[in-house]
Amino acid sequence: VSPEGIGLVTDVTAIQLGWSVLNVTAKFGFILHLQYIKSKYCKTLDATRELYGVNGGPVPAKDPEALHDGDAENFASDDGGEQKMRTLISETMVSLNMSSHTERFMKLMLDNGIVSTDILER
Repeated sequence: VSPEGIGLVTDVTAIQLGWSVLNVTAKFGFILHLQYIKSKYCKTLDATRELYGVNGGPVPAKDPEALHDGDAENFASDDGGEQKMRTLISETMVSLNMSSHTERFMKLMLDNGIVSTDILER
């Protein structure tokens, strides 16, 4: 639209005004984009901090016999499997930004007989 292009606008003041409006708009959009990135990073950082706060510590090691046994009753009595399951659910819910529903989801899993990660793999 300027004289260098199509040449529709020949008034220098209007061209300068157009350039200044475009420049301000571009810089404002860039600032908004940076704010969005910062906000997203802060949410990720908060979720990571919450994840490490929720994590119950190291999971006790299982017996080698329990690893090869496919019986669901053995998994129900295996506290290490349940702790591993709790850790997995906590990490998943935090990464989905739904940590307030962790206990309810854990109760649903336990009520339906899913007490270890080995049962999930079947």
